[in-house]
Amino acid sequence: MDLNALKEFAAIATEGSFAAAARKLGTPKSTVSKRIQDLEAALGVQLIERTTRKLRLTAEGAMVLARAERILSDASEITQALNDTGDSISGHLRIAVPVLFGQAFMGQIAAVCRRLYPDLSLEIVLTDSQPDLIEDGFDAALRIGHPAHSALIAQPIATAHRVVVVAPDVLQSIPETPADLTGLPILLAGVGLVQTWYFQNGREQASVRLAGRLAMTSEPALRDATLGAAGLALLPLFLVEEDLAAGRLIQLLQHWECAPTELTLVYPSAQSLTARLRVVLDVIQGAFPDGTLHGGLLRCRT
Repeated sequence: MDLNALKEFAAIATEGSFAAAARKLGTPKSTVSKRIQDLEAALGVQLIERTTRKLRLTAEGAMVLARAERILSDASEITQALNDTGDSISGHLRIAVPVLFGQAFMGQIAAVCRRLYPDLSLEIVLTDSQPDLIEDGFDAALRIGHPAHSALIAQPIATAHRVVVVAPDVLQSIPETPADLTGLPILLAGVGLVQTWYFQNGREQASVRLAGRLAMTSEPALRDATLGAAGLALLPLFLVEEDLAAGRLIQLLQHWECAPTELTLVYPSAQSLTARLRVVLDVIQGAFPDGTLHGGLLRCRT
């Protein structure tokens, strides 16, 4: 089947006329008309009903259009994949990224990608929702925690450790076990004023259900509240690393490890891991060579 004919048929359906399709494609109108006639003859059906005022797809034409769009998309991906096997990485990538990670790291990661691959266009969408990659037009997404959609392929990026922190002089006594947190001024990340925190100390495990005095859906805002001596909070280490080093916050329960969260890159299938997505994945993984999210300057390769 002639791909040019399918392309011209799709353009006619989009533009609404043979003349407009011909202008869009830079092809003579007579050539477009002839190819559509040949396509109809080859398929043995009428695809377009022609009137003096407008064109309308037949039922068969609507079915062929849906298939043609998929065929043309596949052909474009094949061409791009073949181009990506060369030395020059080009094309377009659209990636969904959690807001906190994006604000903390993606600006520097994107800058490295631009330096290394100037012909590659990146569209990075910061969102805490989990969009459907195919339906919403994403090539890949960074996800916190295990992917909810088991059909997705997941590549591990790094581990985000969490710590319990508080401003100096907020507490009269320092808690030694998770149970000691009960009754203290707790600040919670997320929705709702009750949460369960999980800890591990060697083989010993503990959980404590805590009632919060304040809950916020923004962890950077919760960090600010913690710095303002509003209470103690469980926050990502990379977010408070510099505060701990400077003494603005202190870490509690240092012998107890909070359950970490995993950052992964997910994409729909093995065929989705194009050369351009692979190089971006390499840059992201290269930013965290020890497999841990760190604050401050990234370890991006240049």
